[in-house]
Amino acid sequence: MFKRPYRKVIYRRKVMILLVQIVNRNLGDAVIAENAAYLVRKALPRLGRQHYVIQNYDIQSEDYELAAACDLMIFDGGGLIKYRQEDFHIYVPALLECAREHEIPVFFNSVGVEGYDSGDERCLRLARTLNYDCVRGITVRDDLETLRRFYLNNDTVFTAQAIDCAVFTPEAYGVHRQTQPGLIGLGIVRSRIFEDYGIPEITREFQLELWQGIIRELEARGYAWKFFANGLRSDYDFALEVLAYMGRAEQAEQYLVPRPSESRELVQAVASFEGVIACRMHANIIAYALGIPGIGLVWNDKMTFWGERTGYPQRFLKSCQFEPVTVVNSLEQSIREGVRPCPAALKNSVRKPLSGFIRRYGTRAWKKHRRDYIPKPQNWNTRLVAAALGGLEMRYTNMNTPQGLESSIRHGFRLLEADIRLTGDGHLVCVNGWSKGTYEKLGVQPDLEDGGTPGAMDYEAFMQCRMYGRFETMDAAQLLERMRREEGDWKLILDIGKPNKETLALIIEEFQKLCGGKDGWEKHLFMRLQSRHDTEAVQASGLPVQVMYYVPQKHKREEKNLTLDSIGKFCKKRGIQWVSLPKEALDEELMSYLHRQKLKSCVFSYHRYTDVLRALELGADWIAVSYLSPDGLNERTESGYTIVVR
Repeated sequence: MFKRPYRKVIYRRKVMILLVQIVNRNLGDAVIAENAAYLVRKALPRLGRQHYVIQNYDIQSEDYELAAACDLMIFDGGGLIKYRQEDFHIYVPALLECAREHEIPVFFNSVGVEGYDSGDERCLRLARTLNYDCVRGITVRDDLETLRRFYLNNDTVFTAQAIDCAVFTPEAYGVHRQTQPGLIGLGIVRSRIFEDYGIPEITREFQLELWQGIIRELEARGYAWKFFANGLRSDYDFALEVLAYMGRAEQAEQYLVPRPSESRELVQAVASFEGVIACRMHANIIAYALGIPGIGLVWNDKMTFWGERTGYPQRFLKSCQFEPVTVVNSLEQSIREGVRPCPAALKNSVRKPLSGFIRRYGTRAWKKHRRDYIPKPQNWNTRLVAAALGGLEMRYTNMNTPQGLESSIRHGFRLLEADIRLTGDGHLVCVNGWSKGTYEKLGVQPDLEDGGTPGAMDYEAFMQCRMYGRFETMDAAQLLERMRREEGDWKLILDIGKPNKETLALIIEEFQKLCGGKDGWEKHLFMRLQSRHDTEAVQASGLPVQVMYYVPQKHKREEKNLTLDSIGKFCKKRGIQWVSLPKEALDEELMSYLHRQKLKSCVFSYHRYTDVLRALELGADWIAVSYLSPDGLNERTESGYTIVVR
């Protein structure tokens, strides 16, 4: 008997482009990443962009399951081909070994080459891996000759000279020059960098005198000025030190741009200056891209290469020229001459090779995937938990901020976790404890109690703070009110830490005020508790929460004479269905026991996809993460229909 055909849902992998970037608080690297991502998006085929997904990847994460899952690997830029600093001689070869094993084509986009030493095994390992057949192209922003003569013996690798991709900053950010006439930006760097790069005569004391002399010279000529940093704490702290040396520490707000916490803030700061004197290379590159004249104080040959590449070698001064009058004269000369727009040929030196790589190998990957159907993907919305309400920008974690919460909800999280603590005056706020690290994030000097430990802040002081000077703080009432407006089957896990009995009683009392008389919370709220006393007290209070009982790692269980059986019996007696455990506790023995006891588990917390997959394999129900998101992982596949005739 003839049966009618029907439509069957099928799933395919999208073409995943792994964009490998340097993630740190030097936001020059973040500017590179944002520009590279802009160029990659522009290079995707117009009619087929929905078949591609860009996955940001921290080069230091060693997340090899994520790397192995990609179809194209692009190193976005920066000084990667080097072996003396920052351990890139470890991270780059490891990724290339992964790419070779999985036959993933690799492209290095406008990278820096910093020397070669045939007697250094670190350098030789880097050279060996650059010759793997998975490496299809390398464009270089500086020393192409060293790359070709010493690193490469594989003639099939495409190589070319390029400009640093941050020259696309105005297009990538939508930010243009907004100069305040007469305002000069002084881009400072940590005090030891010259000595660390083989220029011992430029000591901390020399730099204090140099910056003081430059400032006096600028003021004598009628200029205003401000220090700025690329984001690193050590750079910012040295600016404060210079101001103190000059007797202007009390005027830091007037003379120092707030430390930027994201790359756009750095770009906007540079855009406000009429001219720039800067030590960091990307402060100079951003200025050039925006058409702002700049003088570079050279501590690394890459800055000299940059000056030659852009046609302004005289604007990059070597240590023998570090004299205030010389520096300010050079600045005034550069302001008079202005900045020529970056020529189209230089921009094309970045854009065209990158675009050609993506279109060539991206098309091959898509053709391969078109008929490559996969099983129904994991529903990540039901498995991933946003730890501390979610991390931001691959840099910031454990903040418990409204921005993190909104970002998490926007990226598909239905499971969230928040840290809740009591302030010194008895209010519940969202913060991960009152440690020195917390105070540093808040930019506040703590009042130390006996024993040198910080005490809890008062409510008003905490609510006026900003994490890293940018992210708002939040209290528990605001959190619950925001979640009450959320539709659907969401869950919120509340972590109250390890309070003493008196503090626990106050926490319970405050939660009763927040949740009392409001139905429905018990379907949504969980509370992580770390002791039997806390569990019994919370359950006796009638709070509308489900208990998530804490299971420590093995050696801590042994120290406390805890056994899995004793934990299981306690959970059964108290009607507890969920346990939470740190990632260090996750092993086959523990997970096997939890499954036999029909206990569900939530593991805290991961940054890497590699670890998430392992937790799933061991049977974890929920997995707390900081940077991964449900939408980000779901986006890697697409669905369609096929006609099936039985």
